[in-house]
Amino acid sequence: MRQLPLAVGLREPLDFDHFVAGDNAAALAAVRRAADALEPPLLLLGAAGTGKSHLLQAAAAVARADGRGAVYLPLGDCLDQCPPALLEGAGDTLLCIDELEHATGHRNWQLTLIRSLDAWRGRGVLVAARGLPAGLLPDLRTRLTAGARFVLQPLGESHLIEALKSRAAARGLELSDEVARFLLHRLPRRVAALLAALDALDTASLSAQRRLTVPFVAQVLGEGSRLATTGRGDHERPVRDGRAGA
Repeated sequence: MRQLPLAVGLREPLDFDHFVAGDNAAALAAVRRAADALEPPLLLLGAAGTGKSHLLQAAAAVARADGRGAVYLPLGDCLDQCPPALLEGAGDTLLCIDELEHATGHRNWQLTLIRSLDAWRGRGVLVAARGLPAGLLPDLRTRLTAGARFVLQPLGESHLIEALKSRAAARGLELSDEVARFLLHRLPRRVAALLAALDALDTASLSAQRRLTVPFVAQVLGEGSRLATTGRGDHERPVRDGRAGA
């Protein structure tokens, strides 16, 4: 059974310690248990940005670290690149199927998923989707709904601030509550959009050797002129990972 590699390229670690649960504490606890033990299928539903992929990749990382092995399969990337036969077979591994909604209209893939869920029965399965697709084969829907189901809720403002500060700290970047709140009030409250902005701010901060203050963040985001008269200084030098700006 070929082990699919975990997605790479994300700068922040996708682990349980960096997942801000908010109202999703029960789902987090269930996924943690699934990562540590062989349990029936667990289904995570929720809108984009609610942390489904984060939880699946964190669980896969734990299973691999424990020597169980894991298969993480984001269907949005794999339907056209991976043959359905890739999932046939079973082993003492954790199976993580992400973006299930992309299987709608792909009968061969759905049949493969049915066989895979049967093969992995009692071995640990996590499945995530934005919603339970209407176009699923009845046998696949029955298998997916046989275990526990959680609907992930978006994070509120306080938890979004916590998430931003946690991701910034993982980069060695200091982010104040004031700057985090400024980002929330001027950007879409989607985790992906906020993290993309954090990427840009991280690069700009290193390049300019400046801390992330509201005027500097506004300048980087193209809003500097609107805040030029606030009178707040921005002359601090950044300190990250023990390095002071020159």
